[in-house]
Amino acid sequence: MTRYSIARVSGPSDEVITRAEAKLHLKIDDQTADDALVDSLVQAARENCEEFTNRCFVYSTWELRLDAFPDRDFTEILLPRPPLISINSVKYIDSDGAEQTLGTDKWYADAKSEPARLRPAYGLTWPATRAQMNAVTVSYLAGYPVIDAGSPLDTTTNVPAAIKAAVKLILGHIYRNREAVLAMPGGVSAIQIPMGAKYLLYPLRVQDYRLSH
Repeated sequence: MTRYSIARVSGPSDEVITRAEAKLHLKIDDQTADDALVDSLVQAARENCEEFTNRCFVYSTWELRLDAFPDRDFTEILLPRPPLISINSVKYIDSDGAEQTLGTDKWYADAKSEPARLRPAYGLTWPATRAQMNAVTVSYLAGYPVIDAGSPLDTTTNVPAAIKAAVKLILGHIYRNREAVLAMPGGVSAIQIPMGAKYLLYPLRVQDYRLSH
């Protein structure tokens, strides 16, 4: 299998729920003392849900790095963190050590699949790369897209309600219980804080997979 790494390089600019929605869920009066804490916990809850589902919820730019393009027997590259919105670039280090950008006419992407698929254009093959680590870089935008691109951009409009509900449930747990475990009456034992949010997220979970062969 071709080795790879994946990293979010920018975004998101918004969270799946607003601070006002978070404070309403937490039943916090209209005060600002906990605003910074609430913001950080909303982010933590969202990141927890993204990790569990292997998805990206809100517009973010990602970079997938591979040591080489897939071989001739399996030319497909799978792009983690769906849903895919668009591909920014496909770059590689050629045999001479120079960085090249693969033209958009040299590849095509299937954004409807989850994860999205990237393949050479019909009749073409991936170019040769230098034998080095991270020789291939695919930059792309992921997240739930808006329906009407002509309207003011609200990057959370189409985030599923189940995700927003799960983020609120996790937010409530970590706001009220500042430890990883919750002490039982009498203090003789402890249990993990229940995460009913998982039941909301299971139908949206993308199976862990190999990106290329």
